[in-house]
Amino acid sequence: MRRSSARLKKKLCVAVIAMGAWVLVNPAFPEELTYDRVIHLKGTTNTRDIGGYQTRDQRTLRWRQIIRSEKLSKLTANDFQKLEEIGIKTVIDLRTERERRKDPTVWLGDNPPQFHHFPIGRSNSDFFNAQRKMMQRNRFTEKQARKHMVEGYRMIAEVGPPSYQKMLDLVLDQSNWPVLIHCTAGKDRAAVAVALLLEILDVDREIIMEDYLLTNEVGRSEEKAAILAKESRKSGSGKIVRGPSAKAWFPIVGVQPEMLEAFYETVDEKYGSMDALLTEMGVDQEARSAFTASFTTAPPNLVMGE
Repeated sequence: MRRSSARLKKKLCVAVIAMGAWVLVNPAFPEELTYDRVIHLKGTTNTRDIGGYQTRDQRTLRWRQIIRSEKLSKLTANDFQKLEEIGIKTVIDLRTERERRKDPTVWLGDNPPQFHHFPIGRSNSDFFNAQRKMMQRNRFTEKQARKHMVEGYRMIAEVGPPSYQKMLDLVLDQSNWPVLIHCTAGKDRAAVAVALLLEILDVDREIIMEDYLLTNEVGRSEEKAAILAKESRKSGSGKIVRGPSAKAWFPIVGVQPEMLEAFYETVDEKYGSMDALLTEMGVDQEARSAFTASFTTAPPNLVMGE
């Protein structure tokens, strides 16, 4: 029994020593303890960092350099202060002109960033017109809402590349970091922007999907869907009417795998592959390698012995 106890203590000591060595040589580990993925702001529910993810060759994405978010028009002065503490240099707005006019960003701080507007889609496009009609009719099913959003992601793949190319021209230039990329809800156009960046960095597509679906948790999509379902049952006169269910609202306010998959499928149909699309947007292998080198930390070089 004593021998067994001694062997156990020895194994624990070896494990502790190995972990200590791992911490010393791995620069990403302290950052993972320091930074939260979610950036907690009072004026948004879906602002988060893409740092900390790993590439296929085990490099780690740097924290506090690329932030994804929803619209900034409801941020408080303290929220803007937090963004200034991060050091945001560049804000890229992917909303339509109509959305931008309705909810303009007024920076409440001493060090405003450079603002760039690269709209994805037109306010009067078939997709946005159909969405407005859905909201006005206040009668749609979960299946109809999901189909509508899938079409939205196909639209993004069809018309989005010119705007995303302008975005990439800025984001791949380290002098513009830290960058904040946003749309209205931070879940569709901004999500595709992040997916493109993670593809450039050679992050596994399963991780890209996990980050995409994190919107439902961080953005409290189920809660929002329940609130909208309750509100849609009220008419202007205060009477209870039959409106869409919470399940029907969920695809509108949340995200589902088939939406992002529709984007990838459309890219494959239109360009042949994601690599071909990136090349079309001016991001060749040399540009990808340079971005990866600047935006990631190298994997730990460990030799584990007995």
